[in-house]
Amino acid sequence: MPRKSKKINIRLVAEEAGVSLASVSRVLNNHPDVSEALRRQVMAVVEKNNFTPDKSVERLLRISVIVGVGDITDYIATILTGMGLAANAEGIELSIQRYTGRLPLLRACRLWRCNAVAVISGTEWLDEISALAASGIPCMLINTPLEGERIGYLCSNSYHAALQMLKYVHSQGHRRIAYLGAEPPNRSYQDRMRAYGEFMESIGEAADSLLVPPYPVGHIDGIGRDKEAGYQQTMQLLSRAPDVTAFVCANDEIAFGCYKACFDSGLRIPDDVSVVGCDDQSFAKYLSPGLTTIRMPLTYMGRRSIHILGDYLRGKLAVLPQEHLPAELVIRNSAASPSPGA
Repeated sequence: MPRKSKKINIRLVAEEAGVSLASVSRVLNNHPDVSEALRRQVMAVVEKNNFTPDKSVERLLRISVIVGVGDITDYIATILTGMGLAANAEGIELSIQRYTGRLPLLRACRLWRCNAVAVISGTEWLDEISALAASGIPCMLINTPLEGERIGYLCSNSYHAALQMLKYVHSQGHRRIAYLGAEPPNRSYQDRMRAYGEFMESIGEAADSLLVPPYPVGHIDGIGRDKEAGYQQTMQLLSRAPDVTAFVCANDEIAFGCYKACFDSGLRIPDDVSVVGCDDQSFAKYLSPGLTTIRMPLTYMGRRSIHILGDYLRGKLAVLPQEHLPAELVIRNSAASPSPGA
């Protein structure tokens, strides 16, 4: 009578891998003091035997949310809110990590002892994210499309969002439409700028005459600079092209600064000039007048990214999804037909 095969357990994993129980435990618990060679050796046995640790491990899932150095902007905070809601519902330990680049990202993740990572706008780390996934750490990216095994992403379609807004502003009767950009130009900002250039060409307007050099944005120095970018660019454009009748802003914080510049210049919104934004951040509806903008599903993206990683880590998903999500035009009172003679 054939002998029954033994049910795989941590001791048998250690025997087959030719390592100690302690080594297997350190690998399964993402201990940082484990070489990548040992980690691969143990995980090869784990995957070959479809070994799942004790159920208690499910309560110890750790996901690190990686953001750049600087303050948490309203944009990032909205995504994090969704992530936090999902982590609470899933019983997942969530940590926010400021990645400085001083260590390789893989080494940093080992030190954080995370099972997976969620990356918010990680365009500058694409090579390291690919290496991270190749090492066995699954990654979900927000608004940064990247192909690869163990890599998923949820992206809003910035090009179509900007095009939707431009068509709306043009339908109000505007042709002299200025664009307030952002620096550095990440993928989303590049897509919005491309939509602007192509749209202006389609209506026979020279986009270059309604642009000024992008002003630095972000929170690198502890001070939110997006609003200042909107203010400075608006003031430059008003002096350079006083016949502008509408400002399309790369994000809502830039639009906020544009509001202040218009006020300081004695212009009424929307009577004298229209201003529109993008993202539908929390303050947009409280501006006076309320800001017409594009609503990106930021909270949903944050929440769903964590649910996806939880399902993937628990074996309920075989592949991380890669999706582009639709945006919604939110019409308030900051855009109207240009005044007669404009």
